[in-house]
Amino acid sequence: MNREWIVSDTAKADIRNQVIWYESDESHGGDALADRWQEQLELALAKLAAVPERHGMAPENGRWNKSMVIRQMLFRPWKSGAGWRVLYTIDEAAKTVIVLQVRHARRRFLHESADEDAG
Repeated sequence: MNREWIVSDTAKADIRNQVIWYESDESHGGDALADRWQEQLELALAKLAAVPERHGMAPENGRWNKSMVIRQMLFRPWKSGAGWRVLYTIDEAAKTVIVLQVRHARRRFLHESADEDAG
């Protein structure tokens, strides 16, 4: 069942920051690379919304925001590198997938970072 996907303000900021970072690095592709990354992410989010249950629980689940079930999708648009963790929750009543954050895989887990918010 396809669900609508909603991107939180925090996740939008994560995406915007990554795009800005790619755009500023002309030696590795600049604007073209930023566009490709964003297109790949949008495709991945559309697939996620189709079957969000196929991805497992995030390490943050039950440790960071105990009021929600937090899952993660690993997003690796390139063959090399660590990729990103898309943290999300499923709202069954509204038939939506809510993307909480898009975090580089090398960043600390949320429950290890007291200064980060829920999105």
